[in-house]
Amino acid sequence: MYRFAIWSFSNHFQNKVLPSIRNNKLIKIKYIFTKKENKKIKNIEFFKNKEELKLKKNINYIYISSVNSNHFNDIKFALQNKINVICEKPICLKTSQLNELVKISKNKKVKFFEMIQYKYHPVFLAVKKIVNKNLIGKIKTVESEFKVPIKKTKNSFRFKKKFAGGALNDVGFYPISIMFTLFDSKKIKIIKTKMKKENEVDIRGHLLAENENKVLFKLAWGFKSLYKNYVRIKGAKGEIYVNFIFAKQVIQGAEIKLSLPKEKIIKVKKANQINLAFTEIIRSDMASFKKKLNLSFQILKIMEIIRKKFS
Repeated sequence: MYRFAIWSFSNHFQNKVLPSIRNNKLIKIKYIFTKKENKKIKNIEFFKNKEELKLKKNINYIYISSVNSNHFNDIKFALQNKINVICEKPICLKTSQLNELVKISKNKKVKFFEMIQYKYHPVFLAVKKIVNKNLIGKIKTVESEFKVPIKKTKNSFRFKKKFAGGALNDVGFYPISIMFTLFDSKKIKIIKTKMKKENEVDIRGHLLAENENKVLFKLAWGFKSLYKNYVRIKGAKGEIYVNFIFAKQVIQGAEIKLSLPKEKIIKVKKANQINLAFTEIIRSDMASFKKKLNLSFQILKIMEIIRKKFS
């Protein structure tokens, strides 16, 4: 069993992650670092000073769900104290930060991972299998959007620059990641990108890009929008369409619409993508760690380019 500490008792963690990993027989949550103790949660030790982590010698992993702007320093602290890390996306904000974390992890002989949970869901694996089997022929275009009706509230970190909020870091991450998780792109040529800001925080954007195989990606994301969460893949022989490719619920099934050109519906069973993600990550060997790390670099490089263009 892997012993876990939790860094930041966020709403996301309480509502989605905690119920999932408490049912995971491989994981035992021992500690939670937060300023807001919850007395309803039993058999877990709460602590308020991160220095106490140095005294917890029996931690295999720490899961970090702090605000985006803190990810780099929080991961760095954990790695320096020889604790393996699983961190919510984005893992950090600059490739220079990620390079620094790599050096520390090598020196301390520990690993760190970015949580990209959707890519462990059976629906994603099924779509990738269809793509790899070349069932719809040579891929021509890929269209994906992730937009949510989130609006600004007083305490929302998503709309605060100091916390590295904004739609790109939140929902934009997902369609951008498709270029690498689903299609294993090696090189990306950015053709066009746009971003709209309000009060120094981006609220929507889109990207037109092409990879080395001449696959054209049309990607969009945003807040304050009608809900959209899909991927449409057009090939020379047909089309694949999946709604909720990034999963709207923690536990959900899905349908894959496959047109060849006659439409066929492939039903995918329900699964808990968070549970699946944790299980796969904690079992990762060094080769798998390096592969996941490379994926984080690829996604971050594109996001960094977009961010700099509109800074």
